Amino acid sequence: MALKMQRHFAIFCLAMLMLGLFASPTEAKFKGINPFCRTSDYRRICNIMVGGATNWHDATRNGIQSALRAAMVLQKLTPQLDQALVGVDQASKADAVSTCKEIFDGAVDNMKQALVYFDTDDIGGLNSYLSAAIGIDDCQEAFKQAGAELPPAVTKISNNLSMQVGNCLAITQQT
Repeated sequence: MALKMQRHFAIFCLAMLMLGLFASPTEAKFKGINPFCRTSDYRRICNIMVGGATNWHDATRNGIQSALRAAMVLQKLTPQLDQALVGVDQASKADAVSTCKEIFDGAVDNMKQALVYFDTDDIGGLNSYLSAAIGIDDCQEAFKQAGAELPPAVTKISNNLSMQVGNCLAITQQT
């Protein structure tokens, strides 16, 4: 009987040790990360976006509002586009600036529309508008065709916006 109890105790200890080995890295990986950001590709940015949200509704709203602010900052950088196209012929310059302005304005509009769909509990519509807010590749392509590069500040904010929108999509999937 004592031998049987020792064997069960040894198995129990081994099981607890294995559980501890496998659980520790996962917990360490998510230490300080809001639970709604655990599926995000950019967890630290997501954490900032959602703030201290403790429920899905608040995390989603905070995330969308953060991404909207990033889109509005990007939209305000439109004047920098002209400066980056110095020396480019007028037609190419006008085309590139027009393409980018349209995309930046569209990102703001899409984020605002995403909030409307969020408020009406239409997750499909919300995700559609969030997905539409990401596409800034056409702006970069317009600049390449004009023989120029996007200003670093525009590239930085557009990349940040893409990460934030991706985070919003990760959060919305947790309903």
